[in-house]
Amino acid sequence: MQSRIFFTLLLACAGGGLFAWVHSPLPWLLGPLVTIVAAVFLGVTGLQAPAWFRKAGLIVVGITLGLRITPQIWQTMSDHLGLMLLATIVTVCFGMLNAWILHKWRNVDLVTSLFSNIPGGLSEMVTIGQNLGGNLQIISIFHSIRVVIIVCVTPYVATLLPHQMTAAAILSGGHLLGAVETVSLLAGGALIALVASRLRIPAPFLLGPLLMAAVLSASVSFAEGPPVLADFLVKGAQVLIGISIGVEFKREDLGKHRPFFLLGLVQSLFLFGMSLSLALLLSYAADMERITSILSTAPGGIAEMSLTALATGADPLLVTAFQLFRVLFIVTVFSFLIRAYVKKAAARVRQLETDHEVS
Repeated sequence: MQSRIFFTLLLACAGGGLFAWVHSPLPWLLGPLVTIVAAVFLGVTGLQAPAWFRKAGLIVVGITLGLRITPQIWQTMSDHLGLMLLATIVTVCFGMLNAWILHKWRNVDLVTSLFSNIPGGLSEMVTIGQNLGGNLQIISIFHSIRVVIIVCVTPYVATLLPHQMTAAAILSGGHLLGAVETVSLLAGGALIALVASRLRIPAPFLLGPLLMAAVLSASVSFAEGPPVLADFLVKGAQVLIGISIGVEFKREDLGKHRPFFLLGLVQSLFLFGMSLSLALLLSYAADMERITSILSTAPGGIAEMSLTALATGADPLLVTAFQLFRVLFIVTVFSFLIRAYVKKAAARVRQLETDHEVS
C-alpha cells in the first residue's frame, strides 16, 4: 500500500512540476489532477490515495483562508447576500435543466438525474442522493466530471483577465508563521475539523479550520502584517487535493458508463458556460470585480475555487462565501424539497397500488 501511495505522489509531483515549468495557473493543483486522470485512463495501475490526503489539504486551505479574514469581510458578505441567493437559484435552475435532459434522454430516474446535476458538494450530493434511492455510480461520475472540468477550465479563463497576481505574491505580504505556530495551527485545525465532522457541518475539513483561523486572525494583532503559512504547505495541499480528485475516476467505469461520461462532459461545459454568463451579468450589474464574480458563480468545489481566487488576485473570501452559500442552500433547502417530493411520490404510488388491489 505504501509503495502505491508513494508512486501516486511521485507521479502527481512530476505533473505539478511540469505545469509549473510551463507557467500554468495553479500548477500544483492542476498538474497532479490532470496527470492522475490521464494515468487512470491510460491504464496505469497502482494509483492510490488515502482519505486523509484530501482532508489534510482542506485543513491547510481552510487555515490559509481563515488567516485572511478581517472584521470588514462580514459586512462585505452581508452586502452580497441577495446576489448569493440569486446566483444560487439561477445555478440550481440550470442544473435542473441538465437533470431533465438526463432524465428524458437517457431514461435515468429523477432522483439520480437531479443529484447528478445539482452543483452542491460532491460528497454531500452523493450521500443524499444515495439515501433517497439514487444510483451511486452515475451521481459520482457526473460530479467528478463537473469538478474536474470546472477546476481545469476556470483558472485559465480567470488568467485571461487583467490584474492577476500569483499566489506567492499574495501570500508574501504577511508575517510568515514559525514552525511552532504552524504546527499548533495545523493540530488545532485538525481537531476542529473532526468536531465539525461529528456535527455534520458541510465541508467540515475546510470550514472548521477556516473559522478557527478567522477567530485567531481577528483576536490577535501581528505587527508584521497578517500571518501566512509557508508556501510549500499551500502547494502541498494543492497536490493532495488534486490527487484526491483524480483517483475518483476508474478506467473500468469509462467502458461501462461511456454514454454518461460523454453526456456529463457536455453538461458540465454547458453549466460552466451558463455560470460564466451569469458572472459577467453580476460583474456589470453589481459592480463586482470580474475575476471574483466568475469564481464566485463557477459550480466547482469550495476549496478549488478559493485556491484559484488566491492565485489570480480575486477576493478569496467573497468567493468562499458565494460557494459556501450555494452548497448550504442545496444541502438544506433543495434537499429538503426533493425529500418531500420523493416521499409524496412514493405515497402516491402506494395509493395507486392499493386502489388497484381493491379494484
